[in-house]
Amino acid sequence: MTRKLLFRWAGWFALANSVVFGLVSLRYFGGGLPAGTPLSVTYLVSVYVGHHVLLTTVPLFLLATPLIILYPRRRALTILGVCIFAFMIAFMMLDSLLWSESRFHLNALTMKILGWQSWVFAAVIFLIGLFFESVLARGVWNFVLAPKSRPGLLFGVISGLMIIVSQGIHAWADASYYVPVTSLGQQLPVYKGVTAKSLMKKSGLVDVRASRERELARRMSQSRDSSSDRLLNYPLNPLDCDEGTGLNLLFIVADSMRGSILTPDLAPNISRFAQQRGMNFRNHFSGGNSSRMGMFSLFYGLPPGYWSSFSSLQKPAVLIDELQARGYQLGLFSSATMYRPVVLDRTAFAKVPDLRIVTEPESDPAWKRDRKMTREWFEWLDKRDPDQPFFGFLFYDATMGRNFPPDYPVQFAPDGNGEQAKEFAKYKTAVHFDDELVGSVFDDLEQRGLLDNTVVLITADHGEEFGESSVKLEKHGSGYTRHQLVTPMVFSWPGRDRGVIYHHRTSHYDIVPTLVQDLLGCSNPPGDYSTGNNLFGKKEWDWMIAGSYYNYAVLEPDQVTITFPNGLYEVRDWEYRLVKKPVFRGDILEAAAEQNARFFRD
Repeated sequence: MTRKLLFRWAGWFALANSVVFGLVSLRYFGGGLPAGTPLSVTYLVSVYVGHHVLLTTVPLFLLATPLIILYPRRRALTILGVCIFAFMIAFMMLDSLLWSESRFHLNALTMKILGWQSWVFAAVIFLIGLFFESVLARGVWNFVLAPKSRPGLLFGVISGLMIIVSQGIHAWADASYYVPVTSLGQQLPVYKGVTAKSLMKKSGLVDVRASRERELARRMSQSRDSSSDRLLNYPLNPLDCDEGTGLNLLFIVADSMRGSILTPDLAPNISRFAQQRGMNFRNHFSGGNSSRMGMFSLFYGLPPGYWSSFSSLQKPAVLIDELQARGYQLGLFSSATMYRPVVLDRTAFAKVPDLRIVTEPESDPAWKRDRKMTREWFEWLDKRDPDQPFFGFLFYDATMGRNFPPDYPVQFAPDGNGEQAKEFAKYKTAVHFDDELVGSVFDDLEQRGLLDNTVVLITADHGEEFGESSVKLEKHGSGYTRHQLVTPMVFSWPGRDRGVIYHHRTSHYDIVPTLVQDLLGCSNPPGDYSTGNNLFGKKEWDWMIAGSYYNYAVLEPDQVTITFPNGLYEVRDWEYRLVKKPVFRGDILEAAAEQNARFFRD
């Protein structure tokens, strides 16, 4: 039998299975589909067809091509195709069950918590799949060998167009904040929509600010957010609050500022403020080793598994919703863009109108933007209504870029000749520079008489690494070490203790419960809207989840369990050395799965 005929059968067999897998994937849409707009319906059809064609064609041709070239036999190819798709059907069915219960996908780690019943179920599905795929394979052979024309090229062109159309629509919808489209694709297994916001902005195809305001107006005009209500049950119960304290609230966040850097030499102003007016939490963990997940944990108190859903649905945090409902004036300033990499424009601040998305000009170095942002913050305070409380947010960027003025008077010398030593010296200088700006913010608040009625929180989205770990990791996002996860956390709260240092493990997950309960006077248990605890309850974390852009880890006092996109995992100690005989704690992973599914609708 010719290789051409074998390739033809493989193509048609993959196409037939794309229909089968399309039906199986309906299980991932347990919450149903949103009300359609013409564009969202077009996207749903095109992405569903294109995605499942890729899902079946790519694995079959990757494995079948070498076989066809080296051993072109019909029987061998048929057995391979039947086994591949029977396994994929069993895997997808089991994965969809796990997804519906925990919002985790199958990998080497989550497989450990599956009971024997799950494996029996998968084995039965695999056997049924073998029989079904054998029948389907025979039918496809009869179709391919029949003496008639087959529109294979036409189907190939249509499938290719579906892929291009769906990805093009998603890229536009992501740049335009168009929820009816972005809320759909993230439910598909192993799907990743294309994003090109910066390209579309630069080319003039999308006006990011205008698009955001237009989409916000559309959603606000609706009586309820049907897309998010369809998928999310967040919060579990409406907030039950009294008048609260009426205090102002100010977040000061320095990108990549790790906890160990908060010293009188490197950050004299923040250190002095912590000693004189603040409570200093010295063992405080971010919920991520990257900006996106770190900020998400800070504003939501939720683990990283929720990020993609909250982002695609543009569901704001209950903390910001409640502040807006109480008439807090919002002074939100970020030196870097709000939409990359933190994506605050479509998560925590999703319903904030006229959001200041970037400090202009965006092309300026970070230190210039940090200075300008601070000046604009002062100008905003000048214009605010003094009779209404405010929520301020200042996000400094120079610390992440190791960026400072060329003539800055305090510049630290490298401790060695290596590249990482030089980078660390620049980082320390940038920390000192931003600390100077933050010191001017403290001075200004004091001059205005605002320190005695403002809750001030100083922290970072995540830490930073300079090759100190045993595996010589560089930069944040490269691993789950203390250098990348532990951040400063200084709370100045009028009427509470000053100059107190806490050493028990706390987390960004604890910030929202603390503010919702103690600042806003809400009586709901934290579990209604967060996985954290009230900081002042002094409850220490036994374990927590941290995330990155592509994976997550379970942090325990004695070990870190890290997952990988390929489905594998590893366990390391806190020196980041591989643990040869790790202790698997199924109860913790089951609890993590419960956390990751609590706020999704069944």
